[in-house]
Amino acid sequence: MKRSFSSRTAATLALLPLVALAGGPAGAHVTLEQREAAPGAAYKAVLKVPHGCGASPTQAIRVEIPEGFFNVKPMPKPGWSLDTVKGPYATSYPLHGRTLTEGVKEITWAAGNLPDEHYDEFVAAGFLGKELAGGSALYFKVTQTCAEGERQWVEVPDGTDGQKLASPAAVLRIAASGDHAGPKDAGGTAKSGSLAIEGAWARATPHGAKVGAGYLTILNTGSAADTLVAISAPVAGKSEVHDMTMTDGVMRMRALPEGIEIPAGGTVTLAPGGKHLMFMDLKEPLVAGASLPVTLTFKNGGTVEATFPIRPIGGDKKDGGAAKDDHDHHHHH
Repeated sequence: MKRSFSSRTAATLALLPLVALAGGPAGAHVTLEQREAAPGAAYKAVLKVPHGCGASPTQAIRVEIPEGFFNVKPMPKPGWSLDTVKGPYATSYPLHGRTLTEGVKEITWAAGNLPDEHYDEFVAAGFLGKELAGGSALYFKVTQTCAEGERQWVEVPDGTDGQKLASPAAVLRIAASGDHAGPKDAGGTAKSGSLAIEGAWARATPHGAKVGAGYLTILNTGSAADTLVAISAPVAGKSEVHDMTMTDGVMRMRALPEGIEIPAGGTVTLAPGGKHLMFMDLKEPLVAGASLPVTLTFKNGGTVEATFPIRPIGGDKKDGGAAKDDHDHHHHH
């Protein structure tokens, strides 16, 4: 396997006590934010880390990428180092005219500090194999290393009825044909040259709201990078690309005037809680069930016209959790 590994991470991991904690019942283990997805879809794995090892702060998170989740790209985290291990896939995966035979098999975020009383997320985006069987599951095995101790969230069910796992791996269920692995619509799609838009959608707004948000995945199958530099929508007086980050426990949102680069042969996903499209000075509400025409302007690829289905407020929530609307947050620069 090919390893991308920084000396900073190596030094940090060498200093961490690797004493496994006694495996008691897991009250709040590491889980995925979206726990079901369709085969063949783009997928953003958001691993939720709710606590440390006892009262000890988390200093490293290592995740094994399961077979079937490919072309994986981890999201860097400010204050943490990022390392990957690459290796061959058990099978090849077609993607945008290419055949992928190897990729990221393991990701480690390290040299950080997440106190037990705080919560954070660790993110990697990729694609799910089209051949994954509906009703099957992918297991993301996570090792959580703390200043004192380690938790290994790696247990996988063996099919025994009524089995209870003390330290379960994070699980992604593969939706069976006809199941809804999310909102009913699959999102808007569009294509222009080497650029493709997939899974585009916007969230409905409450009556009187003046801002709304949109999300999508942009794929670049060309041999050169391109940049999303501007967006517009007839219903909005002004539209911008924004990013949302968590800094010192405060959610901060900022405009990205330089746009977002889509690397050659790469994919960029704009999703709730991160980068997104912001529609401001709305002339009318965004109504669930309707659609929103949006023009995306790229530096090299011209313009792409896409239709964003409008989903209900809270329509993308999972497991009863309260999904935060990107347009609910004030700007912090």
